[in-house]
Amino acid sequence: DVNEGFINMMRKVYQEPLATKACSQPKMLENLQSFEASLENIQKKLNDYLEKKRQFFPRFYFISNDDLLEILGQARDPEQVQKHIK
Repeated sequence: DVNEGFINMMRKVYQEPLATKACSQPKMLENLQSFEASLENIQKKLNDYLEKKRQFFPRFYFISNDDLLEILGQARDPEQVQKHIK
């Protein structure tokens, strides 16, 4: 899990006041590269999902990704959706 792994890594960094020692954790570079790859994969899948929603309802092409995510998350609350449609 990216979040848990990153938090654990940052706890170790926080405990070591010297940057050179803090950054010499075993496999730190490999872990950071793995986190980056995972986050890029998640971003790609999220963009693919939003693109499918936009194909289904073309008006979504005029809405930012952040707004579209909020609309989709609040789909059962029309008042929350309306503030993005105006």
